Amino acid sequence: MLLKRLNSLKLKLLIILAPGATLALMLAFSYTFVQAEKQFTSDLEAKKNNLKNYADIIAGPLWNFNTERVEKIANTMMLDPDLLLVEVLDEGGNIRLHKQSDYQGEGRSIELAFPIVYSNAHITQQAGTLKLQLGETSLNTEKDRFLNTAIISLLLIYLAMLFSVWLIFTYLLDSPIKKLMDAITNYHSAHKFNRIEHSSTDELGRITAAFNEMHERLESHHSQLEQSKVHLQNLYHSTPSLLFSFDKSGHIRDASNYFLEQMGYQREEVIGFNLCDLLFEPENKASILDTLQQLWTELHLTDQPLQIINGAGEKMEVLMDATLSANDAYPGALAVISDVTSLNQARKKLEHQANTDFLSGIANRYHFQKYLEQLITERQNSKTPFALMFIDLDHFKSVNDTFGHNTGDELICQATQRIQSILRPDDKIARLGGDEFAVIIHDISDDNEAENIATRIIATTQQSFYLQQSDIYISASIGIALYPGDNEQPTGLLQSADLAMYRAKDEGRSCFAFYTPQHNEVIQKRMRIENLLRHAIKNDALVLHYQPIIDLHSKKIVGMEALLRLQDGDELIPPDQFIPIAEESGLIISIGEWCLRQSCEQLVEWHQQLDPELYISINVSTRQFQSKTFMAVISQMLEDYHLTADKVLIEITESLLLHDNQHNMNVFKRLNHLGFRIAIDDFGTGYSALSYLMKFPINVLKIDRSFVHQIAADDDGQENSLIKAIIQMSQGMNLKVIAEGVETPGQLALLQNLSNDICVQGYLFAKPVCASEFTRNFTHISGSSECRSVNKICEETD
Repeated sequence: MLLKRLNSLKLKLLIILAPGATLALMLAFSYTFVQAEKQFTSDLEAKKNNLKNYADIIAGPLWNFNTERVEKIANTMMLDPDLLLVEVLDEGGNIRLHKQSDYQGEGRSIELAFPIVYSNAHITQQAGTLKLQLGETSLNTEKDRFLNTAIISLLLIYLAMLFSVWLIFTYLLDSPIKKLMDAITNYHSAHKFNRIEHSSTDELGRITAAFNEMHERLESHHSQLEQSKVHLQNLYHSTPSLLFSFDKSGHIRDASNYFLEQMGYQREEVIGFNLCDLLFEPENKASILDTLQQLWTELHLTDQPLQIINGAGEKMEVLMDATLSANDAYPGALAVISDVTSLNQARKKLEHQANTDFLSGIANRYHFQKYLEQLITERQNSKTPFALMFIDLDHFKSVNDTFGHNTGDELICQATQRIQSILRPDDKIARLGGDEFAVIIHDISDDNEAENIATRIIATTQQSFYLQQSDIYISASIGIALYPGDNEQPTGLLQSADLAMYRAKDEGRSCFAFYTPQHNEVIQKRMRIENLLRHAIKNDALVLHYQPIIDLHSKKIVGMEALLRLQDGDELIPPDQFIPIAEESGLIISIGEWCLRQSCEQLVEWHQQLDPELYISINVSTRQFQSKTFMAVISQMLEDYHLTADKVLIEITESLLLHDNQHNMNVFKRLNHLGFRIAIDDFGTGYSALSYLMKFPINVLKIDRSFVHQIAADDDGQENSLIKAIIQMSQGMNLKVIAEGVETPGQLALLQNLSNDICVQGYLFAKPVCASEFTRNFTHISGSSECRSVNKICEETD
């Protein structure tokens, strides 16, 4: 109540400040006293620790009976005025030295005893005891002096503070505060701003200057807001993104000029229109309304696919991202759409390539296997029979050798057409690779139907093919397996048909054979290979060959791919015969670990002999990648061989990406964290989903040799668009590209025309060879790590 009655701010401040200052004085004194006690204790402990060090100093002289040295050390200690008594006792407790100060200080004293321990390279033993009597006179004197000084200082500060407050308000604050209050009152009453004149540069001067500037800022604020509005509108309309806004019902409220320009609309054609009116298929209106409801519930929308129509009436495939406005004054959603029409077309083309044989235009092995798996799954209950034919064109290799690969390719296309002409509309045909085809004959009632179709296929392939102005004759060997009698598993059924085809070849070719369980020869061969694999590491039957990888930009050997071979006596079994068996039997894990270690050990040796920048590319099977020991093995490998992870390129197949599980994702993340680079081998022959390239940390795409062979045979350049799209897509995603199977200068020239920023490997540069031969070849063709032969080949194709 007293404060309310006082009209003087100075008196109010003094009344409020006095108790607080008094309390602060008391607290400061209490704090000072506590600090003095702490300092006293700290100084006492420091003195104890310092005296303890003398026990170590005396140990040597005492052990060596150097009485004179001990005496000097004791005299030094007695220079401390608080040290009242020094006694040195030997190990038997006998007093060897006794010194007592002439001055006996007041107050209490402390008796201290420290063991004197002598230590050298041979022994550590107590040599005696150092006893001390420590007084506190100087410490107490220092503490009292500190407290007295602090009390006097605090009292003086207290008085000076009260007096200063009074002076500050009297001489410094009264007039400026009155001017400020008058200016504020005048502004509220007359809405007129009076500038306050105040020339000081202190806080009040700055407050006054800030008050004067406040009005100027308020006046300019509106102007700035208008300028910002114009700037944001210009930014909104000129940003190269398809921006627009709409309300909760989907009505478009605004659209950027770039949106209108790219979409081909006039502003009046879209403003006020509902988003549903832009849909290419109006029947999807209900779906887009549900999407809008989801947006207003979740506040944002990401990558919503839409098919809309532009001003020219053309369909556009877009992805829409939208978010609700945070400004209540402008309710609605701001959206941006990305035109993915070209991207989707490229993706569909890649997917078509992944499922279609590029040469014949029919299904490829991957698509056929998926189709067979789905067919058997659908017929698990009904067991409706069908026939699976495995067709191999006889003497096809001779045609290739005689007339060349181009003629062989044309022969494949014509043979495909002839086989298709025999089949029924519901039957399925696929090219498994090379001159091998697979056919599914649906819903057969007995073996005669399959036999009749096989006979007709053989007959049509026996007719001459007119190519290269010559009549070329081939035939076909066909193996037939029946579902469900011969096998109920996709792989087993295909294998049965394959075995039957080999039986047809054994019987003279140009005939068919049904699968019988007596195909033991093939089975025995498989078992023999499996037995070799089980003891391959122990018997040194595994061999690694290496093929160099060339950078077209630098024309240097930058790395090499490790390729596994299985040795059977003097014969090398190719990987396509033993790798599938190793994967099915589970031996691929131990074999893969052996490959990793051997490759890295060899890489370390080449770093010392050839080039420290070389990297090794190692194939890792799906089963090995998914094993629980894979990460432990590859991490230990880096530690054992002192390699950095960036010198190891892990090659995986596209099929591994289809196993989209958390374990695989964790392995990818850990490999990426360690610094390993990851490559997709034979890219384009599998699923090739673009979403997997963005989801997984892929670094390199290895273009399959079939693409390289294709572009080499592409004279008019029309089919080069696909491999060009792969290279451009990879470079846009910051992925490196390695083209496999470069065997001719023409293939290299075509690749150089597409891009010089890729790597290549193939027989044109070197065949895969053993480590010792690779070393000799590298040393022979390299100079300062730059391949002269590579330069020569590249220059010849330029």
